[in-house]
Order: sequence, then structure tokens, then C-alpha cells
Amino acid sequence: DTFVLDDGWFGHRDNDRSSLGDWFVNTKKLPHGLDPLIERCEKRGMKFGLWLEPEMISEDSELYAAH
Repeated sequence: DTFVLDDGWFGHRDNDRSSLGDWFVNTKKLPHGLDPLIERCEKRGMKFGLWLEPEMISEDSELYAAH
């Protein structure tokens, strides 16, 4: 089995149009990062997957502003 963490884990993602391209953990939502979640999956014999959309970028993202 695989657990896939879906949309919303990254950047400042608070709606479906923001932060695409900012592929860093939102510490307000996951204050300890991904490691505890990954460890829980592994303890249960599950693989961990992470959703991202590399072909998209939001105009309000830090990546967009930097380039």
C-alpha cells in the first residue's frame, strides 16, 4: 500500500490557486515536517508518496517572483 499526501502540504497553499512551485513544507500545517508522517507510514508497512505538479507555477509563488 502507498499513502499519498495530496495537495496543500507546501508553500503558502491555502486555496487551489496559490503557491504552486513553492515545493517546501508548510510548517503551519506540518510543524515537524514530513519525517514523522513518513515514519508512521513505514511502521505500517506502507510507502509514502507526495503530490506535486511540476508543470504548474502560480504567479503568487516565491519561485515565480524569483524568476
